[in-house]
Amino acid sequence: MRDSSAPQFPRPPLRACRTFGARRTLGLVALLSVSAALPAAAQRVTGGVLQPDGDVAAGVDAQMVEVNPAGLGFGTTFDSAMTYTQGKNHNAGDGFGFYLGLGVLDPYHTALGIQVLDAAPGFTDRPVKVSWGHALRLGEVFSIGATWHTFVSDEISALDGLSTWDLGVQMRPWRWLATGLNITDLTTPKYDGGVIDRGYEVAVAVHPGTERVTLTGLARFEDRAGAEPTFGGLLRARLFGPIGLLGRYDTTELGGVRDHRVMLGLADLGGFGLGLFGYTHNRGDADTASGLAITSRIRSQSEPLPSLFRRPVVAEVTLGKGAEYSSGGWFSRTPRTPFLDTLQTLRALARNDEVSAVLLGMGSAEFGWAQAAELRAAIGEVRAAGKKVYAWLPVGQLKAYSVAVAADQVYGAPAGGLLITGLEVGAVYVGELLAKLGIKADFVAIGDYKSAPEMFTRTGPTPASMQQTNALLDEVYGRAVEHIAERRKLTEDQVRSLIDGAPYTSQGAVQAGLMDGVVHYDEFEGVLRRDLGPRVTFRPAEELLADADPRWGRLPAVAVLYAVGTITDGDSVSNPFSGAVSTGADTFVRAVRALREDSSVRAVVLRVDSPGGSVTAADAMWRELSELARRKPLYVSMGDTAASGGYYIAAPGREILAQAETLTGSIGIFTGKFDVSGLFGMIGLHKTSYKRGADADLLSEQAPFSDGQREKVRVGLQALYELFLDRVAAGRPTLGRKGVEPLAGGRVWSGRGAHACGLVDREAGLLTAIDLAAQAADLGPDDYRLIRLPDAGGLGGLPASPFGARAGEVGVFEGLRASVAESVAPAGTSGGDLVTALGQIPGAGEALRAVLDAPILRFGEGQALALLPFVWSH
Repeated sequence: MRDSSAPQFPRPPLRACRTFGARRTLGLVALLSVSAALPAAAQRVTGGVLQPDGDVAAGVDAQMVEVNPAGLGFGTTFDSAMTYTQGKNHNAGDGFGFYLGLGVLDPYHTALGIQVLDAAPGFTDRPVKVSWGHALRLGEVFSIGATWHTFVSDEISALDGLSTWDLGVQMRPWRWLATGLNITDLTTPKYDGGVIDRGYEVAVAVHPGTERVTLTGLARFEDRAGAEPTFGGLLRARLFGPIGLLGRYDTTELGGVRDHRVMLGLADLGGFGLGLFGYTHNRGDADTASGLAITSRIRSQSEPLPSLFRRPVVAEVTLGKGAEYSSGGWFSRTPRTPFLDTLQTLRALARNDEVSAVLLGMGSAEFGWAQAAELRAAIGEVRAAGKKVYAWLPVGQLKAYSVAVAADQVYGAPAGGLLITGLEVGAVYVGELLAKLGIKADFVAIGDYKSAPEMFTRTGPTPASMQQTNALLDEVYGRAVEHIAERRKLTEDQVRSLIDGAPYTSQGAVQAGLMDGVVHYDEFEGVLRRDLGPRVTFRPAEELLADADPRWGRLPAVAVLYAVGTITDGDSVSNPFSGAVSTGADTFVRAVRALREDSSVRAVVLRVDSPGGSVTAADAMWRELSELARRKPLYVSMGDTAASGGYYIAAPGREILAQAETLTGSIGIFTGKFDVSGLFGMIGLHKTSYKRGADADLLSEQAPFSDGQREKVRVGLQALYELFLDRVAAGRPTLGRKGVEPLAGGRVWSGRGAHACGLVDREAGLLTAIDLAAQAADLGPDDYRLIRLPDAGGLGGLPASPFGARAGEVGVFEGLRASVAESVAPAGTSGGDLVTALGQIPGAGEALRAVLDAPILRFGEGQALALLPFVWSH
């Protein structure tokens, strides 16, 4: 029921333009319109201020509290807007509105709207409408919301205190489709002796092949006898840069006569938008009137700043520690992937039209040699996009400097310098020490190059071990020299001579041609103003890239599956105390099975940064990866180290990618024990053993292997080695078993050497692997989302409560183990490998195990290990 004599207030139209709001910056939109002034009875009683940017199907702004509250669920953390509308003939819907939306408790969002409406004809009172909306986003594609409205009016008693509810739904099932339903006056409130009819607004929005174009259609129905539905449509297209084209058509019915209104205009012109609209209609008795609508907004997230009016922007990126994978914290299951995040940030900056230059802060940069190569490639991508890159390296060794020179200019700190004295790899040999302690290391290894046990049995390396270490050292050092020479326009001989003359102060580095200047970090403002002009502005990369995602629906996924740290049986552990990580087969297998069954995951990239570990665990992981590879594209990206068990699990990949500096191969295994009977005798400890079975004491720490036992161990290891070869041959069909055998034997290869001999398919990094996986799944660069697995697990990835004994062991003994490892292992030696073998292999004794054993890396007794003997240092 409607009373045509009562003051009326209109419903918002379809969204006319998408206003601009920069992060922490005021966005302003002015809509200058020529409209058809319709009689008041055509408008809804409980309507508020006319919203220039309301879209029932796809709107997300704070004003959705007045349009469709479900849209708030897809909004940002903070959104505030002020709207002012005024028509020449004081049309219904004129007035001022303030809206505040909050999403700090995402997926729950709320918004408050306060609107001061213009007085209706014959009245002087300006009614106030208060709206409080709530939305709950259920998943990534569905949101439901409700808004409570109430009015305050001193003059219109029928309106004063009137309350009503709206109920809304939004759904974005696909990237190209969004739908919305808004039920107005759900409670059919009483008004001036009658009731206000319930209304239904149904809208569908589509992206016809691109997010640059949005088409929205709206139909409105009323619970009123004889009421005909009305329709509307919206076209929103971004023509170029920030300039958008807006077109709108809608109809209005009054007394059985229907008006047709057409609007056309431009908007989104940066921080200030202007739309000029012309209306046509088929009623001859209605006057036309001009009007003005202005909306300003401050938002926590926004579309990128407009290129039309922009200043040169320098994005600041801090290169920190290159951790591949870590827990998300005590109470988060979402893992952190800092290194991938850095690569993605650099790629995003390369593609961002707003960015003119990138400033790399490398004060605390720590990463591996293969990671350094990936960073160089990512920096090169930024430069190839026409953006200048500056690096600030206060103090740097050779590895960090080899990354810094990828920039256009390198600067140092006044009190800093370059410690590019070269590359050192060391290994510790404790055979003589163990003998003096009465401990005999008894190991069996398959492969002439499987040198990990040598540290316990010898006082120095074997010739084979020395040969492969020197070869690897030559390759990595040569690559660093080659890259520095190329970027600094020097010969390789000059670079080698400069390295031999190191270290340098920052001023000395400038004089030697290794740096371009010396500044404090805050003085870069002057450097960049000199190079880019006086209007340059600086923005942290994470802030610059944290813009609202305009896409709808749930995009298909490309998964990055991590295998980092030592490979063990059981569950993975990510230690929040020390940052140490292990990959447990049980955790890994669960993640692979989940990826295999998840239809939204189209392709998988396995990121390996592991020296290996348990053969049993590696084989279980290999099995699940093989099953996954039969159903979905699987690509493998090797980090700094993907050797022994790390190479084992890489075999099922469609392609294996590695950097030239990656340590890989090491196809071989070993096992053994420590005979501590001599130590026990020295300290007066005596043990009596009872056994049943000829070899029940096979793993006893009281005696070395007998000849018969050693042969049994060798036979068992040989069988496992043959299985290792078969697994690799199955994944390397071009090599076959005969081609793999000469490359195995425990030999460690560089990524470049592995590529040359066929163990690796191409020299490239993680971003390239992701690109290949997406292409194999027929996904374009913007057609997918990245997910990271496995989940870190609750409580920081710990397998038990932090108040339990297990967590205590992890926190205390892992920290102690790390300290001991650092003290006994020289630069370049994997202290983890040394301590793992000392503490994990049976026979070391419980006392040694208590001090050096890390529960995070515990292996079963007598377990065959596929571990790399060392990793690269600085």
